[in-house]
Amino acid sequence: MIDSAYIVKLIQQLSHYFETLLWAFVSLIVGSALLFLLLKVQEVSFKKILSPAFKNILGVLVAIGQIFLLVVVCLFFWVNYRYPQPALEIPQDFLADTSWVRDDLRLYFIDGNQLRSIQINGKEKQDVLVASDPIKEYHFSPDGKYLLVVTTRAIYLLDRKTHAQLEHIDSLEMIGPTAQWSGSVSGIRWSPDSRRFCYEIARWSMYAVHNSIYVYDIPTNKKRPIEALRRRLSSLYWDRSGENLYYLQTAVKDTSVHTYPFEVNVFRIPLLSLQPEFVTKIPRDQSQIPISNLRLRGIDLDFKTDEFVFRQGRTIDVFVSDEGQHLGIDKDDYLYYVPNRWFRNRLLKISREPRISDMPRHSYRGGELTIAQIRWIPGGRYVIMLHRYLGVLILEPATRKLGLLVAAQGNTFGWYVRGIDRKKRDFIPLLEESPKGSPAGESSREGTKTRH
Repeated sequence: MIDSAYIVKLIQQLSHYFETLLWAFVSLIVGSALLFLLLKVQEVSFKKILSPAFKNILGVLVAIGQIFLLVVVCLFFWVNYRYPQPALEIPQDFLADTSWVRDDLRLYFIDGNQLRSIQINGKEKQDVLVASDPIKEYHFSPDGKYLLVVTTRAIYLLDRKTHAQLEHIDSLEMIGPTAQWSGSVSGIRWSPDSRRFCYEIARWSMYAVHNSIYVYDIPTNKKRPIEALRRRLSSLYWDRSGENLYYLQTAVKDTSVHTYPFEVNVFRIPLLSLQPEFVTKIPRDQSQIPISNLRLRGIDLDFKTDEFVFRQGRTIDVFVSDEGQHLGIDKDDYLYYVPNRWFRNRLLKISREPRISDMPRHSYRGGELTIAQIRWIPGGRYVIMLHRYLGVLILEPATRKLGLLVAAQGNTFGWYVRGIDRKKRDFIPLLEESPKGSPAGESSREGTKTRH
C-alpha cells in the first residue's frame, strides 16, 4: 500500500510543473474544439484523419484526457493549500556547507575592513583586500579586468582575477594633513572602455570645504585634476565614447517670474583639456531630468557601469529572479517562494529580535528580522542571505536546501556578471546624494550663489 504522505510529497514536487500541465489541458480543449468545428463545417473529412473504426475511441480518449487533466489541476490546488510543506527551522534544518551547490559563481562581500571572496559552492575562499579603514564600496571595471575598492579614507586598484593590488590610487592623507579635517572618497565612475575612472575626494572642517576631482588613467598610472569646478555639482557621467564627462547644475527659479521652477545647466568636460564648458540650458518643472531629453540634444551618457557597483547602504532585497520566480516575507514573518505564479510555499520562519534602542517604536512587531540582504543570485536558482548570528547562507528554493556558506557577518554581496537585466534608468536626479557627513552643496535661487 502506498503511503499517503508519499503521495502528498510527490504532488508537491510535481506542482513545480503545474503551469505546463495547465497549458497542456488548455491546448487539448482548444485542439478538440477546432477539430469539432472543422468537421462541423465539413472542411475536412474525418476519414482523412483517422479510420472510422477509431471514431468513437478518439472521442472517448479526448473526453477522458480532459477529465483527467482537470482532476489533476484541482488535486494540485487542493494538496498545495490543504497540505503545505513544513517550513524549515534554523538552525535545525540547515546544512553545514554549500558543497551541494552546482554553481561556481564567485561572490564578493564586505566584512568590516576586509573585502572577501568565495565561490558559492564553498570553494576558493580568499581575502581580496585587508585595509586599514572600513570598506564602504567596490566597483568592477566593465571589462572585468580591474576592481576598485573604496574605504572611508582611500581608494585601491586591484587585478580582479589575481586580487593583486596594482596601485594605492589616493587617500585623504596623500593630499595634506588631516588633524583638523574630516573627509570622504566618493564619486567613482568607470569609463566605458575600462581605461579610466573618475573620483572625488572631499575634505571639510568647521571653517572651509575643499573638493578635489580627478581622472585616473590606468595605462599611464597618472591622475589629472579637473579644474575650475567652483560650484557643487551632480555626479560625473561618461558619455558612450569615453571621451567626455558631463555634469549638471541646477537653479531654483522664481515661479512668479518664470513658468518653470527649475533650470538645468549641462556642462561637458573633454578629456583633452579637463576644462568644463557650457553645453546647454534646460528649463524643467521637476527635480530630475529625463535621459531621453539629453539624447535629443546629442548627449548620450553611459550607465552600463552601474551594474558593476556594490555599495553599502545601496543594497536592497531582490525578491524576483531573472526567470520571474518570486520570494517574499508574509505577515507572519515566513519567507515564501512562488515558483510559477500559482502556489506560495513557505520556506522558513524568520525570527525577530528587539532592537537595542531607547525608542519603543523599534520594538514594533517584536523587533527586527534576523535575516536580511535577501537576493537572488544571477541564474535564478539560488538565493543568498545574511543571518545575524550564523553568517552568510545559500538557499535553493526549489529543493528547499539551506546551507552555510561562510560564518562571517558579510554584507554588500556582489559579483561580476555581464548582461544583468536591471531596471532601465530613465531619469538623472538634479541633485545627487552627497558624501555622508559632508556639507552638501545647495541649489541656488536666482541671483544667489551656491556655497563653495
